[in-house]
Amino acid sequence: MFRKLREVYRLDKRTYKNFGHKREPEPLFTVLWHGFLTFSFIGMGIEWKRMYRFFFDEEPERSSLTDLE
Repeated sequence: MFRKLREVYRLDKRTYKNFGHKREPEPLFTVLWHGFLTFSFIGMGIEWKRMYRFFFDEEPERSSLTDLE
């Protein structure tokens, strides 16, 4: 009985080096493009005038604002 268990154990133990599924590195263009898209969509949702007042504690110049407000 123990002889068969040892044989099965030997079959389960593989010694292949660097074997298996590996992550392929993404191309630099893809990484940059996804970063650009992410920050673009986040940037569209930010109220930039409020952020300007928060950081600089003053109103933006009226000449740079449009009269659509």
